[in-house]
Amino acid sequence: MQPLADLELIQVSADRATVWVHAPDGSTVGRFSKRFGIDAHTTASEQMQGAPQCLHCTHSPPTAHDWQKFCDLMQLHHGITVDRDLIEI
Repeated sequence: MQPLADLELIQVSADRATVWVHAPDGSTVGRFSKRFGIDAHTTASEQMQGAPQCLHCTHSPPTAHDWQKFCDLMQLHHGITVDRDLIEI
């Protein structure tokens, strides 16, 4: 079971086609879209300190492997656990 804090940082669209992940500072650090692919970003706080925005972005419909990669990136860069069963690809 996920920690409550991680669940509060994750939003899923009603059609389960898009997942957004928000950092504790309120910035959106991840978006996974079944139509548009992956956006994995640094936090707004990090960007204000000079970090680049993009950590890993794609611009095409994703695969099941891409979903796993997105979950890994959120854990690696932000310590946020995204349930791998949250959506189906």
